[in-house]
Amino acid sequence: MEFLKRLAAFLARPLNLRTQFTPQEQRLVVKSFVVGVVVWIIVYTLRETVHWLFHELIVVLEEGPSPFLVFVPLFLGAAFVAYLVKYTGHRVHYRDKSGHVHQLVDVEGDGLERAISLYFSSEPALEQTLTGQEGVDVRWELPTWSLAMRKFLATLATLGSGGSGGLEASVTLIGESIAAGIFKPRTLYQWADQRHGLLARLWHWWETNDPDDLQTAQLAGISAAISTLLGAPFAAAFFATEVMYRRRPIVEKLVYSLIASLTAFFLNALAGEPPIFTVELHIVPPTDARYYLILMLLGITIALFSNLFSRLRAVIEPAFHQYLPVVWQRHLFGAALTGLIALVTYFMLPLLQESLPGFGTVLPEHRLALVLGPGETVIHDALTNQLAAGVALVVLVAKLFATLATIGSGGSAGLLVPSLFFGSMIAAFFSKVFVYHE
Repeated sequence: MEFLKRLAAFLARPLNLRTQFTPQEQRLVVKSFVVGVVVWIIVYTLRETVHWLFHELIVVLEEGPSPFLVFVPLFLGAAFVAYLVKYTGHRVHYRDKSGHVHQLVDVEGDGLERAISLYFSSEPALEQTLTGQEGVDVRWELPTWSLAMRKFLATLATLGSGGSGGLEASVTLIGESIAAGIFKPRTLYQWADQRHGLLARLWHWWETNDPDDLQTAQLAGISAAISTLLGAPFAAAFFATEVMYRRRPIVEKLVYSLIASLTAFFLNALAGEPPIFTVELHIVPPTDARYYLILMLLGITIALFSNLFSRLRAVIEPAFHQYLPVVWQRHLFGAALTGLIALVTYFMLPLLQESLPGFGTVLPEHRLALVLGPGETVIHDALTNQLAAGVALVVLVAKLFATLATIGSGGSAGLLVPSLFFGSMIAAFFSKVFVYHE
């Protein structure tokens, strides 16, 4: 009997959370869960809307009278983003790894640099000391919910209209802004604070006055946003922590990031959403030396291509702002370049198929989608061995410059999925050339 009592007490220990966490940690656990739920609702809505709108757009364009109509949605989307930038945009100061401070418009670009800047805004800095602001008050002075909604609309307009890029970096800013907005003091909270009953106690338990607690919530928001898109909660939590802290080991915040990202992951499962990429056929890879040499060559090639992309972006993005300082001109010119690249690819692929015998016998059904939009369906085609080597090579170059045109001109899109796109196209090309595609 005594043994059964000890066994029951031992099994109940993990369930007694009050003894496992301090009161402060209990609050952070609840806050991380709430942040995960709220961020999932908004990011899930954005993802489904972007995918539906882009799919309908491609069907209309490819089945319509002329593919040249692609410029219409691109111009409309770019004009809407330009409107948001010009009339609703706020400046965010971002300090790069070299110590240089850049003034960035919050709704433009991929959003990752903006999220990093806002994340560290509550930490002590000389500029804030001179203005008399410090701690969480600095973040409260900046947009939260309004920024999340504007970034939502800008990303929907960019990718839904055919812009080239991904969702992931954009939703980091959305997740950060939502997390900060949940805890930002407002009139309703001040009214509750003046009461001396249950509402006042709830608000004092919920409010965030410590910059470290605010950053924990912000990191949880970013993790939940990434997890909603990728369907990989651990990767999302580690990604968010690595992006914000680089080489600084922050184990405490990682735990709460995992809570938020796992919350988003389970909500995805309840909604019946699979991970972003699935491979139905699992093949045991070869173990010969030739295969490993090919993998080494593949890794080197992808690394060199990634370096090329970074260098081109460092040149093209400032060039857009230098030579096209007017917001409307910059965004519309970027949309025109993106559409032109998509059309060149659209008409070039059948010509290459006819003139080059080994180019490929079957072309993808929607050729405009090879360049426009997030590109997730093209990555899936590469994973299922549906892309010829020549098609993968042409699409790789086209997607490179289309993404640079979209994001460089200020379109609201991310670089994570394009990076996966580049790697998968290079891998698809290698698998065909070295005959590893059976």
